[in-house]
Amino acid sequence: MAEVVILGAGIGGVPMAYEMKEELRKEDNLTVISNNSYFQFTPSNPWAAVGWRSKKDITIDLAPVMKKKGIN
Repeated sequence: MAEVVILGAGIGGVPMAYEMKEELRKEDNLTVISNNSYFQFTPSNPWAAVGWRSKKDITIDLAPVMKKKGIN
């Protein structure tokens, strides 16, 4: 059994976690560690700043998404 840890859940860490999960065996564990409990699509921040999108539109709570994919 392998224990894989990804540091960071930003624009690089989240896609890496999804891809890594597909490559791991069923008995392997994948954990993502982040200083935030959410993912925010950084390239969309200017849209929120000028009112084209709200923070809610560009932010995703990571816990339910990761749990659904079997990622700790």
